[in-house]
Order: sequence, then structure tokens, then C-alpha cells
Amino acid sequence: MMLLTQRMIQRIVQTNLVAPNVVASLRKASGDDAHAFATQAIRDGHIGRAQMGNLMAEDLGHTYVSTRNTVIQPVLAMQMGAEVARRHQMIPLYKLGGTATVAMANPLDEGAVAAIGRALGCPISPVFSLADEIEGAIRIHYESSQGIENAVLTLDLQKMAGVEMDPRAVQAMIESDQIVALSESIIILALKERASDIHIEPKKHEVVLRFRIDGNLVDRLRFPGALSRVLTSRFKVMSGLDITERRRPQDGRMTFGLPGMNFDLRVSTLPVMHGEKIVMRILGPSLGGVALDLREMQFNHEVLTQLTRALDQPSGIVFVTGPTGSGKTTTLHAALAYLDSREDNIITIEDPIEIESPTLNQVMVNEAIGAGFAAALRSVLRQDPDVILLGEIRDAETARIATQAALTGHLVLTTLHTNDAILAIPRLLDMGVEPFTVAPSVIGVLAQRLVRRICKECKVPHAISAKEVEPFLHVEPGMPMPGFWRGAGCDACGGTGFRGRVAIHEFLRITSAIREAILSRESSLRLRGIAREEGFRTMREDGVRKALQGLTTLSEVFEITAGDDD
Repeated sequence: MMLLTQRMIQRIVQTNLVAPNVVASLRKASGDDAHAFATQAIRDGHIGRAQMGNLMAEDLGHTYVSTRNTVIQPVLAMQMGAEVARRHQMIPLYKLGGTATVAMANPLDEGAVAAIGRALGCPISPVFSLADEIEGAIRIHYESSQGIENAVLTLDLQKMAGVEMDPRAVQAMIESDQIVALSESIIILALKERASDIHIEPKKHEVVLRFRIDGNLVDRLRFPGALSRVLTSRFKVMSGLDITERRRPQDGRMTFGLPGMNFDLRVSTLPVMHGEKIVMRILGPSLGGVALDLREMQFNHEVLTQLTRALDQPSGIVFVTGPTGSGKTTTLHAALAYLDSREDNIITIEDPIEIESPTLNQVMVNEAIGAGFAAALRSVLRQDPDVILLGEIRDAETARIATQAALTGHLVLTTLHTNDAILAIPRLLDMGVEPFTVAPSVIGVLAQRLVRRICKECKVPHAISAKEVEPFLHVEPGMPMPGFWRGAGCDACGGTGFRGRVAIHEFLRITSAIREAILSRESSLRLRGIAREEGFRTMREDGVRKALQGLTTLSEVFEITAGDDD
């Protein structure tokens, strides 16, 4: 237990974040336990988690690190072991220069620091994390597929097969401790493995569990077919869906809570031949994911400069384009974080709200009651907004309202589903938006894709022939080839050689020449030619740069950008 000191109490009161009478009440309830005090203060909404963590860390003379927002190296965590981690309320984060950074609930515990150092066999640099955050991180990073398989072996599968046609028996079964634990373990394993989507697919004799990791769908586990109805029903209940309706697709949403952290999941069911297939999308930044900061998102300098100049404009439309799952929402929210320092009224219209922000006014679209994007945008325009994030432009009506909003003094950030930045212009014109509206309203188009990032744990040099890079890099005969890299495959990346993803970008700046071409309804080929003359660089070229930086591989870039026009 870490003691709640009088100095810490005074520091909290002096910040004026929590009223003195509230501090007294919380202290009475928590006694001298600093972490119990912090947990209750955060849970009751008296203080933000980051504020509380920083205040406590300052009192201890250490740095506060949120275990959800930092990198945790799996190999280091497994080297420590769950038992030692729980005993000392700590979890290893990462190892740099021979020193391991370790998150601890009490970094002043010299005995624990020494024990951790012996277990890891290296010097320790302790940082502070809240106790519940460490507990949640331990649950995630020590979850294993073997543990799930062992849990399935304890289930009475014959009994589960017998409840197929009895709704009351299904209800009782899905509320059992074993099924609750199994469903939670599946989500926790997905979080540990940084999955963006969880697929549960009923087959004739089994249930297949698959995760989408770094953009690729991989098989993880196979369960007996008798589990299909019960497991599906459990996730439907968690998502507020009707377990008696199995003939129609359903959509829902759930919040999955762990100590110190919550995760939102969007849930979709689809009737298939042998039952109901479920896909759960984990919304928002994942564990150790991308920070919502444009400067930390691997933009090249040229693109970042052009993007921030567009965001600094008082009005106009900035588009982010790309296929589903290319990180558009994350980029848009990073752009809002960039703008949020201004004294502006910022309102978002989303379907669904994937990233919650305490400083934004966020509106969720509800088509069922007629509150689609167009209707919501009309209402938002009556709320005196300065900046509007419009989740997506899907139809001509929404496009026309958005462009008119941009022309009447609002900055609009939105998305389109086009393969590149250039094609956003003809897409708007094809929707029926007039050229004389598009030309003055659009100020920039950012296009992006996600490529897999080379695993840092097994990164090795990789020789590339001059022929492979000839279209993108000029290499004189006899000159040494530039260096490229690849991942050899290790436990940290599951043998793939990749761990995580990085975005590649292109930015179309709407210049006077481009505006003239839009007004003349020039073809996309002509628009591309003008943009090229003015310095436009494609996503593939940006990808080659990132391959040269050792962030990804050349083959990954070529595969993701295959078929792009140039």
C-alpha cells in the first residue's frame, strides 16, 4: 500500500481541482491508501486520470506513465511473469540501452525495484502508474490463448448443445461464470495482440475465432461447435442486442471495462449457414497506439506543413480520403487536437463516435429517427460552430451543405472514400456539387493508407536491387544502393516480421491553378498533371521514403499502393 501523505493532500487542494470538503470526504473513505483515494476521486469524476497520476507522481519525484498509452514489450513482460508482476504491483514496459523501464504503483519501494532488477537481469528505471492501470495491464498482457483453450476444456459442451432451442436455458448459460470469463478472455486476448477486429465465425462442427492484426485477418482459436449459440448470445447481451432474433442482422455497441481503462466495441451480427457470425470492432486508439498528435504520426515534413497550413485557415473544407480502415478517423481527431488549443466551438458529427474527447461537443448520427449526416449538419450549423468534424460525406445533400458551410465561415473536416487525393475532386462533382462551389470551398485533400511497420525486435538489413527502386530513386551505375530493412520474425511479432502500422500520405494543395481546372471541369488526369507541376508527391513515393527510413518494407509499400494512378 502507498501512503496518502499530507503533502499530496495539500498539493491536490492547492491546484483547486478538488474542493477541500470533497478531499476530506474521500480521505475518510479511503483511509491512508493513496491509490484507493485516487481510484475513488477519478471514479466519482472529481479529477481526471492524467491529472491525478501527474499529481501523485510529482509527490513521489517520478514521471507518470499511463499503461494504456505507452509501449509494453511482450517479451519483457513475459520474462517477468504474472506472479511477480502482481506481487509487486508493476509491469515492465520497454528496454532501451540495457535499462528496463518499469511501471510501478510505488516506485519508492526499493525492495521491489531490486527484486524486479534480479528477475529481468538488468538495471531498472521505475516510473509511476496508478494501481488500477497496472492491474488492467497485467490482465491484458498475461492473457494467453492456452488459458482460453484450458477454460473451454472445463465446459459442459453436451449441456450447451442441449440448450439450442430453449431460450431460458440459453439465458442461464450465458450468465454463468464460465461463459462470462470466456467472453472476457477473448476480448482481452484481442487487446493484448493489438487486434482491430474480432471475428467469431460458426462453421458446421466448430467455431473459428479470428483477429484482424495490422490489417491482416489471422486465425487464433477454434472452439467446439456446441459453443456457437451460447458464445454468440453472450456477446449479443453485452451489446444490448436481442438474443431471440437470429434471422436478421443486428448492430450494437458495448463498453468493455478493465481496472483503469475502458474500451468501446462496435458489434455486428450476421445470420450465416451454421448460426450467427459476429464481428466486433475495437474503437479508438488501441493499447500503446498512436497518440492524437499530428507531430507524432510519422508525417513527412512537407505533408505536415501543408496540412497544418490548411487547418490554420479560418474556413474551408479539408478532406481525408482513403479506404475503410486506413486511419482516417484517428487523423481527423489528431487534427482536432491540433485545433483544440484555440478558443473555438468545435462540434463533431460521427457514426459512430469512435474516440471520445472531454473538450469536444460530439454528436452521433441516428438514421433510424431521421438524424442522418445531412440533418445533423443542419442542426449543428445553428449551434454557432467554428470547426465541424463531419464523419463522412455519403451523398449529394450532405456534400452541398458541407461546401456551403465552408463558404460561410466554417472550417469543415471530413472524409471521402476515394483511392487518392486527386480523385476527391471528381467524386464531389459526380455527386452533383457544382464546380463553382467546390473550387472556392476545398482547401486541401489528405489521402492515406496504412502499411505494416517493421518489428523493432527483429529488424535486419535487406538488400534491394536497383531495378526495384528505379521508378522512384535515381541510382547512378556503380553507386551504392540505399539501405532497406525487413523483419526476420520473432516472438514479439508472431513470426511475421511486422508489428504495428504506419501511415503513408499524399496531400493535394488547392492552388489557383487547381481551382481554375476544377471550374473548367478538367479530368482527374489533367488535375494530376497540374498538381505534379506544383510539387505533388504520391503515397507510393512517401512509402518509399518511409521504407528508406526503416519504418516499413518496399514490398509492403508496393502491395498497398498497387494499381494507384500516377
